[in-house]
Amino acid sequence: MNAHVILITGPRAAGKSTFAADVHGALAASILLRVDEPFHQVLAQDRNRWMGHEAELYSVILRHQLGLARDLALTGNCIIVDATVLPYQLAPLRERPAPTLTVVVLLPSLEECLANEHRATRTVPVQMEKVTVTWQEMQEWRTVTGVSVRIVEGLEVERRKALSEIVGQLQQAR
Repeated sequence: MNAHVILITGPRAAGKSTFAADVHGALAASILLRVDEPFHQVLAQDRNRWMGHEAELYSVILRHQLGLARDLALTGNCIIVDATVLPYQLAPLRERPAPTLTVVVLLPSLEECLANEHRATRTVPVQMEKVTVTWQEMQEWRTVTGVSVRIVEGLEVERRKALSEIVGQLQQAR
C-alpha cells in the first residue's frame, strides 16, 4: 500500500471514533491512531498540572501523533488518525517527504453533535460548550485548499458512501 494518511476529524461528538474504526476495519493492515487516548492518559496522570491548559496539552500530543502518523505512513502503511484537527495543525503531515493525505471532516449539524454528547456510550464528561466551539472551528475546513478534504454531513447514508469510496480508492492504489 502506498504511504497514506487518512485524517478523520470533526467537532466533538461528531462520530469520529466510530467512523475511524469503520475505515480501519475495512482496510486490512491499516493502523489506527486515536489522539484522544494519549491525551486522556497524560491528563489523568497529572490533572492539576494541566488544569486550564488542556488545549495546550492536546496540541502537543496532536503534533507528535501526526508526526508519528507521517513516519509510519512513509514505511508503506495506511494510517488512520482519529483526532480533532484544524487546518493550521497539519504541518507534521506535510513535512517532506510527505505521505498522501486525505482529510475526512465529519460535520453533522450542531444539534446532532449536542445530542450525541449526551449519549450513554460517551466515555468523556459532557461539555456542551466545547461541542459548540469545536463545531464552529471545524467550519474552517470548508475553505481549505491544497489538500484533499472531504466534508461529510451528518446523514448516515452519506457516511456509508464516503466510507465505501475511501476504502475503494485505497484498495485500487495498492
